[in-house]
Amino acid sequence: MYGLTETYGHISQCLWQESWDDLPAAAQAEKQAMQGVTFPMVEDIRVVDRATGQDVPRDGLTQGEIAIRGNTVMKGYYKDAAATAEAFAGGWFWSGDAGVVHPDGYLQIRDRLKDVIISGGENISSVEVEAVLYRHPAVLVAAVVARPHDKWGESPAPLSNCARGPRP
Repeated sequence: MYGLTETYGHISQCLWQESWDDLPAAAQAEKQAMQGVTFPMVEDIRVVDRATGQDVPRDGLTQGEIAIRGNTVMKGYYKDAAATAEAFAGGWFWSGDAGVVHPDGYLQIRDRLKDVIISGGENISSVEVEAVLYRHPAVLVAAVVARPHDKWGESPAPLSNCARGPRP
């Protein structure tokens, strides 16, 4: 599921498709990791390239920012007209979340935009680095943040030593 405080809770979910029943377990887990389709009270959820204002292609690769409209989206930030104006530019609520849309129309969140690590001009998703770490059998918990780097500006860094032995 996906939702924010500003949307008064969940606004989309991953609805299981019967065609996924015969997929291998790893492929089923990837499908379940998608945030899926909008709830009925949500007018629309888009993944938008902020530079062009256009929806990103439904290729599961091209990232954009998640924009939302619906009757459960807040009216604005309390006593903060400037933040409200920025959050609702163009009549959409801009979530600050990066996402992709898959060919089947399912949405998948990739990261918080403010958590993206910019290293030597490359954008590195902390969530994607964590996902790679999780694939190693000795990693039980992982968290990646940006740290200052003299040459690259920022570089990914684990919050702590995350190796804890084999998973149960």
